[in-house]
Amino acid sequence: MSRVIFDRTAPAPQINKTRADVACCVGLIRALKGAAVPTATAQWLQTLSFPVDSIAALTNVPIPIESYAAFTALFDDGSSSQAQGTDYSATAVRSFFAQGGKKCYVVRVNDPVGPADSTTVKAAKLADLMGSLLPSPDSQPDGPPAWTGVATLAVLEEVSLLLMPDLPAVCASQPVGATGQKPMVPLGPQEFTVCSPGLVVPRTQTSFTSPAPRFAAGDYATWANNVVKVLNYLSTGVLRHQLHLREIQFVAAFPLPQDLDAATAAENPSSTEIAQDIHTQIENWMPEFSSMPPPGPGVATLSSAFLQLGYPWLKTTGSSVLLEQLEPPDGALAGLIARNALTRGTFTSATKIAPAEIYDIFPALPMNETQSSATPLVWDPVTAAANPKPLIERLSLFGMTAAGLRLLSDVTAYPGEAYRTAAVNRLVSVICRAARTMGESAVFQSNGPALWGRVQRFMQNLMTRLWDLNALDGATAQDAFSVRCDRSTMTQNDLDSGRMIAEVTFTAAATIETLHVQLAMEAGGTSAQQIAASLSSSRTMLGNVATAGLAGAS
Repeated sequence: MSRVIFDRTAPAPQINKTRADVACCVGLIRALKGAAVPTATAQWLQTLSFPVDSIAALTNVPIPIESYAAFTALFDDGSSSQAQGTDYSATAVRSFFAQGGKKCYVVRVNDPVGPADSTTVKAAKLADLMGSLLPSPDSQPDGPPAWTGVATLAVLEEVSLLLMPDLPAVCASQPVGATGQKPMVPLGPQEFTVCSPGLVVPRTQTSFTSPAPRFAAGDYATWANNVVKVLNYLSTGVLRHQLHLREIQFVAAFPLPQDLDAATAAENPSSTEIAQDIHTQIENWMPEFSSMPPPGPGVATLSSAFLQLGYPWLKTTGSSVLLEQLEPPDGALAGLIARNALTRGTFTSATKIAPAEIYDIFPALPMNETQSSATPLVWDPVTAAANPKPLIERLSLFGMTAAGLRLLSDVTAYPGEAYRTAAVNRLVSVICRAARTMGESAVFQSNGPALWGRVQRFMQNLMTRLWDLNALDGATAQDAFSVRCDRSTMTQNDLDSGRMIAEVTFTAAATIETLHVQLAMEAGGTSAQQIAASLSSSRTMLGNVATAGLAGAS
């Protein structure tokens, strides 16, 4: 032997099913010519039955990305000569990592929307995004399952955040693309000049003449119907034995309303009219009513805890490649949620995380829409039309504060206090994710008292740890939660069918978002103070959380 040669091979993707910070971006992205998936990643995809030609074309395959540099090695970032100002998914991935995200799966389904795309072409790209939402592996025993578009989530068990930044672009009826204006190239013969210090001329950036996507009433209907399809897919995870789908939060951008004509909307926006238009669409697709059952199969509207809508649109240091330099807020919002999960715990509000690289928002909203109510919320359909909730209670809003631009609210689209606070919904997902992971190790064990005791001890330890981290409310652990797993939680039919059910009841910790201070001067010159805390979500008892998936649960 004359020499030893060491070949460095990239390790296979590491999967951690208990993570709560991993995102998946399903979008329209332009692949770089000659780009190839790392060998280890390609082999991993083949073990999941993805076709080799799809892997080679970087189409409809979930590629794990752990840095923005890894993304730009495979995909166009939106600054190339081919870009048309609609590279929303590429910009969303950039913002996700800029805000502190650490891992994101990228599923490219087609190229971004272009100026020549007709309504038919855009509809086809929308269909590519939605993909095969309900794959049927059982009906294809001899071939690979048809996992395309959003349906690729079926094999991504560590994903907790779903992004689809191109939905507004493909659902808007107006043109959303324009041919880029290339920088002027100096003419004339080449000549030498004396090198001397001089003014630094910044590089001319490509600009676009078309506006960002804006929605008419019909566009909102198209967008909402497709969002509902995604929510239905996530909510039916139990029925399809894909329990991890119910642990995924759909983080989407609320589309810009077309309150004025497209030519003048960017120059003369009316914040009051824009807010009224948004309220109209919210009432159409996210109705308020006080007695809505917990989210589950058959979601008929956008009123779901699986959905978190970000607004307004953002201007960031990377959005200059987009139309009007406006970026949908879903990428930045998901990045903040991911960083919050890594640094403070996913069960806390992401409003405490300071955003990075965001310098402006559009459109500006009236102050009354960005301030939480000082009185407890009452979700009542009778008074909803006359006194609608401010947008900060319905959407995850970005806005200006004394400390700079911040995320003002971290809420879901659920029309009530139980799951309105997104941190509460993420807490439930963490508990279900941990229970599902534990159940997979016990699925082939005998369903009897020994296993019941083991599961109960595991859940008690988990809930005690969450209580120690202030995720649960209670002076003692006994006050904060209870866990039962015995004959009282299962019927004889459950036992005969091999199902084991553990019942977990807990009280989520309430978050104080607003302190309302009233100062009144007494006649004698003293000051009387009255401080009232307005809770973003009241202490809500969340009960009967069945940890399906334990010991062969169906």
